[in-house]
Amino acid sequence: MFKKILSSIGIGAAKVDTRLNESHCTPGGELTGVVHIEGGSVEQSVDSIYLFFNTLYKHEVNDKSTYSTFTIEKILLNEAPFMIGPGEVKEIPFTVNVPFNTPLSVSQSKSWIETGLDIAQAVDPKDEDAITVQPNAAQQVILDAMDELGFRLKKADTEMLPARHRSGRLPIAQELEYSANGSRFGRQLDEVEVVILQEEGSIELLIQVDRSVHDLGSLFADLTGSDESTHRVRYDVARLSVAEVRRDIESMIEQSI
Repeated sequence: MFKKILSSIGIGAAKVDTRLNESHCTPGGELTGVVHIEGGSVEQSVDSIYLFFNTLYKHEVNDKSTYSTFTIEKILLNEAPFMIGPGEVKEIPFTVNVPFNTPLSVSQSKSWIETGLDIAQAVDPKDEDAITVQPNAAQQVILDAMDELGFRLKKADTEMLPARHRSGRLPIAQELEYSANGSRFGRQLDEVEVVILQEEGSIELLIQVDRSVHDLGSLFADLTGSDESTHRVRYDVARLSVAEVRRDIESMIEQSI
């Protein structure tokens, strides 16, 4: 009885350890591994095994920037409850798809998976594992187009999307901030901000252009808050090309200056 009381507050309870086959992954690609569960000092019933894709997002609290955890997706790994005996070891292999809009691992952007066991009348064991999210083929096309235009990535943050851009998607998205220095637009722009929103079969690009302050006209625009222009374009992933994306980005920037 005493052992059961201790396990209910996490002492001598079951432990969970997720072991990824590979921590590098791509949005839309597969992530595989094994959930290693080791029983504690008493028999316990494991109702559910959950895998969470988590990331940090930036937001304002009392006019100060802070970062909080956001769960991109929660995945149930087991089909039915099971018992885990004292000292017993169970291994649950899994294959899951990485959510398309998981932020890329650049600049300050961090993502990880969290594994949780749902155990009745006990503290639920948890485990966290960092993942390195690399661009998939479609995202790489867009990054290559920006690179060819001479833009250089300055930083990246995951933030709340404006309501008008959500359309049933996640309320957060990663914003890639590029310096215009080195591009042919360097004298006219401060920076270009890029948001990539992807789903099965299509990818959407949001471009926000921040004009430089080099004359009274642009200074006035800066002061009135109208110095930024936002454009959006959607592509079929199967027909996506660097040349097409580059032309579209150039056109959107030219419309803004």
